[in-house]
Amino acid sequence: MPFSFTKRIASRYLISRRKEAFISIITLISVLGVAIGVVVINLTMAIMTGFEYELKKKVLDADAHVVVKKVAGVINNWEDIKQIITKTDGINSIDGFTYNQALLRTSGNATGVLIRGISKESQSAKQLVNYLEEKDLDKALFNPLPIDQVSEDGQVASVKLPGIVIGQELSLSLGLYPGMTIALLSPQVSASPMGLVPKYKRFVVSQVYKSGLSNYESALVYIDLREAQKFFRMGDGVTGIEVRVNNVDEAPQIAQKILNSLEGIQSFYTQDWTTVNKPLWDAIRLEKKVYFIVLLLIIVMASFSIISTLVLLVLEKRGDIAVLRTLGARRVDIGNIFRLQGAIIGGLGTILGLILGYIACIVLDQYGFPLDERIFPISQVPVRIDLLNFAVVGISSFVICLLATIYPAYRASRLEPASVLRYE
Repeated sequence: MPFSFTKRIASRYLISRRKEAFISIITLISVLGVAIGVVVINLTMAIMTGFEYELKKKVLDADAHVVVKKVAGVINNWEDIKQIITKTDGINSIDGFTYNQALLRTSGNATGVLIRGISKESQSAKQLVNYLEEKDLDKALFNPLPIDQVSEDGQVASVKLPGIVIGQELSLSLGLYPGMTIALLSPQVSASPMGLVPKYKRFVVSQVYKSGLSNYESALVYIDLREAQKFFRMGDGVTGIEVRVNNVDEAPQIAQKILNSLEGIQSFYTQDWTTVNKPLWDAIRLEKKVYFIVLLLIIVMASFSIISTLVLLVLEKRGDIAVLRTLGARRVDIGNIFRLQGAIIGGLGTILGLILGYIACIVLDQYGFPLDERIFPISQVPVRIDLLNFAVVGISSFVICLLATIYPAYRASRLEPASVLRYE
């Protein structure tokens, strides 16, 4: 039996008339069931991908793509190291920074913080500007700020203190606002007639940054690199060298190239953004896989309606199948008729679901679904359309629909013409 003839019979069976109209209704329900499942999966995967993209973007904005550090020590000759790193291809910028722990104390509270010292022309400074309400970082960090200080005898004197930029979470938890003074206590101690005392320095809160990452905002503060070097007695040294690359996906390879170029100079090691936050990215990928598998059950459920439709059709067309077998149709030809019907139902449902899913993603991205910024780092549900996700969902849906045709096609191919026509 030619394939074109098989296809023609399959298409005629899909559009049943008169007393078989019920089968056509079930067929339509099957198509819609598959389409709805595909829409739900595509929309969920687009939202999950959007959250991953936004979180990745915020983390990469806050951290360097690659960090070069020295094992148990300060990098004193970091300008020379910078010249060596510059020779590596794919690098956008190289800056030195300091990263130290200290105790931040106010008049009534105290908490441990991580102090990041950044230079004026660094990429970290340029990125920090985007998180500030007032976009003047030069005034906030790199120039001392005048404040009025009242002495014990009641005299008011104007003094200049270095600025410090704190996160919104830290500001709210300690009640700190721009213009207030705080004290930083270094874990480094110095000898005095009273014994060993920690180093102490006052700063003025210049601005509050809002990055959307509460973990950073509650513990990470920024000061001028020169003030950090002076306060922590580092001389001209830095804690590490941050490297930003042109393509973030190539950061692991570039980190290895940098490490190879520094081999034999000093005890250096490198960290790229994928290793620093590896548990986070692994958790997100695992969550996406679980969501995909669970939501794929919606299509599996829709495939049962395809099985029901084809089984009813086999029972309804028993006489036709017997006649076709008598005219010379092979078992495989009969099976192909119903396999083709299931493929058409699954294909139509999958294509319709992909189209509607794409439209739903565009509409949700355009009009948005508001989120509470006090809980989430963004103002609305992020949507990012990944064609690879759409392709995987489409292929998986079609394969499930094809598997659903196995039993009905087998039942149809095993019908014996003699036993059927005897009662017709």
